[in-house]
Amino acid sequence: MNDILKNWVEKIRNNNANQVAELYHDEGLLLGTFSDIERHGKELIFNYFENLLKSKIDVEIITKHEYKTDSIIVSSGFYNFQVDDKIIKARFSFVFLKTKESWKILSHHSSELPKVV
Repeated sequence: MNDILKNWVEKIRNNNANQVAELYHDEGLLLGTFSDIERHGKELIFNYFENLLKSKIDVEIITKHEYKTDSIIVSSGFYNFQVDDKIIKARFSFVFLKTKESWKILSHHSSELPKVV
């Protein structure tokens, strides 16, 4: 797991919305599992995690596939959320952008896995 994805998981587990939101680029976009709106920019991203982290949350990466360049990493796969002792199976795609200071999350899409028909 790349360091920023691992760091994201750790910040979620620490239950600190400020620390999670700081991992996102100023122009970051979050299409969150538990939201029906596009969250563009740190304020809306912070609001999402502030609300989500009112619950006890854990995340487990199940699968991960990466593509890397010098300035961009795309990471997609499956993860499980544990929310107040309920397991929610989901899929994710992150786009990480290298800035002058560090790697930031430019785009993050997450959605619950559909029920198999």
